[in-house]
Amino acid sequence: MGIIGRIRKRGWIAVLIVGVAIIAFIIGDFAKKQPNRTDLGKINHNTITYNYFEQRASELMDNYRQQQQNDQIPTEVEHQLREQAWQMIVEEELYQEQYDKLGLRITSSEISDMYMGTFIHPYLRQSFTDPQTGEYNTSAVRSWIDNFDMLDTTRRAMWLDLEKAVKRDRIQQKYSTLITKGLYAPKAFAEQVAQYSANAANVRVAAVRYQSVDDGEVTLTDADYQKYYNEHKAEFKQREEMRELDFILFPVIPTDADLKAVEENVMKTWEEFQTTEDENLAYFVNDLSQSATRYDTLYHGAEAFSPIDSIVTSSAAGTMVEPRIIGNDWVMAKVVNSAMRPDSIRATVAVILNRNAYGSDVTRTPEEADRLTDSVADLLRTGKISFDQAVADFSDDPSKSNNGGDQGWMEDGAYGFLNERIVSTPVGNFFTYDMPNNMGHYLVLVTGKTELHKKYRVAILTIPITPSEQTDGEVYARANQFAGQNRTHAAMMAAAQGEGYAVRNGVVYAMSNNLQGINGNAREIVRWAFDKETENGSVANKVFSTGERLYVVAALKDIYKKGYPELQQVRSMIEQQVRIDKKAAMLIAKAEEALKTGKDINALAATLGTTVDSVNNVGFNDYYFDRYGYEPKAQAAIAAAPANSLVGPIKGTSAVYLIQVDSTTPAANVSTESILSNMQAEQQQKIRNVSQILKDKSKITDDRSLFF
Repeated sequence: MGIIGRIRKRGWIAVLIVGVAIIAFIIGDFAKKQPNRTDLGKINHNTITYNYFEQRASELMDNYRQQQQNDQIPTEVEHQLREQAWQMIVEEELYQEQYDKLGLRITSSEISDMYMGTFIHPYLRQSFTDPQTGEYNTSAVRSWIDNFDMLDTTRRAMWLDLEKAVKRDRIQQKYSTLITKGLYAPKAFAEQVAQYSANAANVRVAAVRYQSVDDGEVTLTDADYQKYYNEHKAEFKQREEMRELDFILFPVIPTDADLKAVEENVMKTWEEFQTTEDENLAYFVNDLSQSATRYDTLYHGAEAFSPIDSIVTSSAAGTMVEPRIIGNDWVMAKVVNSAMRPDSIRATVAVILNRNAYGSDVTRTPEEADRLTDSVADLLRTGKISFDQAVADFSDDPSKSNNGGDQGWMEDGAYGFLNERIVSTPVGNFFTYDMPNNMGHYLVLVTGKTELHKKYRVAILTIPITPSEQTDGEVYARANQFAGQNRTHAAMMAAAQGEGYAVRNGVVYAMSNNLQGINGNAREIVRWAFDKETENGSVANKVFSTGERLYVVAALKDIYKKGYPELQQVRSMIEQQVRIDKKAAMLIAKAEEALKTGKDINALAATLGTTVDSVNNVGFNDYYFDRYGYEPKAQAAIAAAPANSLVGPIKGTSAVYLIQVDSTTPAANVSTESILSNMQAEQQQKIRNVSQILKDKSKITDDRSLFF
């Protein structure tokens, strides 16, 4: 009892020790999952911090939201925007390094000239050209510059973005010009091309195709592979580290019991749907529809309701459309109403705000805004001012200087809460509308409507056919058991073959977001593959879920380091070409032996077991060598050979050739100057490769995969 008593008195100590241990374990585990760093990457000597990258990515995301007028960004789009932000940062850093080395900069006089001088920058010309006159509006540019401090936050940001874009484009033009001026196309090369292009040849061809040699006659050695690899090593250079994965999909498919349960739920919902009043339809549909489909208050043409469009068009308002399976969903509907409506509408809007308006610098009180709106409306009704004048003099919309309040043509429904009033108001009339949250008022002039035709409002309730939680759990358990029993790539492949599972293959980079065959986000799988703890040839110790009723068991098949892969990693890729090279060597040796006995093309063809084929008007610039396809080596040899000469053997793309050049005839005249001009144009196109060249010559560390 004494010992028990002491434990009771000091029990809090044990509890404290256990509690501290649990907290330490949780913190330690969390720390392992979080990158203990603020540096996201490094470009040569410049460190890129996580915060800076997030700032740049956020700017792109904000632009996307503004363009799409939607705060939600799909996962795949977000991934693309982050990738774009990284590439922008890399290029900016690398180019700036070059600008600094070369002493390139934009002077104040250049800036003045680009904005208001002789050589207006195209970005500015696009933004400040008067649509009425087509003239560049220098005074408008001056106004923006002089009144910059008075601009609202949005317009100030727009101007700063424009300034950055103009400067960035101008200095890049300078850099590009320096490079293009440094490129040189030798005239001697152009003269030689002109010489080869001057004639077309009539030839006889003895071609021994590689496929004529049986694969069994060719023995490939390690030396053959090594020789080909050494000669073509540059073709396999990897700019980024890669991982090759083999993986098995375990889809979660509804069982017969699941299908029956879903159908029973559908029929129960159908009974309730039939008795729901129209005023409650939105709540009912939005509450019970188990998909992204929500109650749509808009009117649409019949084609929008396919494949039940024929039922909709032939039914009166109030008609119920019985449940049916469409794709992977049960669908039921109610024809709520129909009306003659335009497809598109147009309006001009004057906005009168009060100080409650979010993001506005307006200081007038709500009462003052009410009085101003009434006064402007009275002036319009009595014809004392035009609507254009009302917009110019009274509207608080900052975009009025660009569009005069004209909102342009929009689809029926796109005008939001103003839409029904615009549809019901005759063209040429205006109405006032109170803004939500007491922020002010709209004055809206209806300026256009397209031809009316019949449209429908239909309440559609969709219930997807999904597997039950029990089925989901059973599939997960099966995938988990498979992964647990097969811990290596070799074991997984053998088990997959034995159990009849299809194995898929994919190659990913560190920031890849997708895997072929997986529609959902595969980012977690990619992160596992690039984790430093993941061993080559191992199977993931967890089953991945992609968010699309699909489980994945993945194995790391191979690691491809940045730079040159090992021969073994490309051996299967080059096997066919190595075999062709070996066949070519055999056929060339055979042809050279035959040439020792004579140079008659017909006799040589007979010795080599082939026939002679005549081809006329073979030109140096022809893309294809007649029926033989792409054979640039053969065409070059023909162009360089004189008449009445035999050339070959030539190792071609698909055959070894012996070619008798019988005669040549003048071809279309191609001048040295035009060829030189084309060569120079091709060289200037290489400026597009500068970014990649700079990346290849720089030391870039990309640790984004530790964060995202």
